[in-house]
Amino acid sequence: MEELFRTRWSAALMRGLCAFPVRRDGTERRAIREALARLSIGRTVGLFPEGGIRTGPQSILEGAAMWPGVCALSVLSGKPIVPCVILGSDRLYHPGNWLPFRRVEVWIGVGEPLYPQKAPPQQDAREILQDQLSQAFLSLKARVQEHYHLAAGDLPATPQARKREDYLPGWHRRPRSHTNHPSAGTR
Repeated sequence: MEELFRTRWSAALMRGLCAFPVRRDGTERRAIREALARLSIGRTVGLFPEGGIRTGPQSILEGAAMWPGVCALSVLSGKPIVPCVILGSDRLYHPGNWLPFRRVEVWIGVGEPLYPQKAPPQQDAREILQDQLSQAFLSLKARVQEHYHLAAGDLPATPQARKREDYLPGWHRRPRSHTNHPSAGTR
């Protein structure tokens, strides 16, 4: 998002991470051209299809609509989308969770690639892909919740809510049950 490019230090960091600024109002043509150029040479382009921080009913993880840009880029480029769900990163809004030796769990789910269909018109192909992606996000969230036995407090919350809460990492709050993950229980 363009806000991360407003200061020299932040802009240098973002450019060092190969990021480029995007206006989130839907009028950004330069960012679309940049993304298509990177996709055409085989680079990966990471997008946040919510267009910002949304939680609860406004989140695509709860079935809300997403920005159409990610599916439009896929259809225009012919490249697949690999859906990913990240849960727990919102806990990093609480300053205390950045202290040394404080461990904050983050859970990531990665789905199978979704390929755009070539036969229908672009608008129809984008809508079909958007429906598939929405379902993939919901399925991934459910799988991550089930696999890691996540509670309601582990699900995304607004930065304002996370900054106010007296948060202890999950391993302090609830006992860990058995899991299939190879690193479970190692601290």
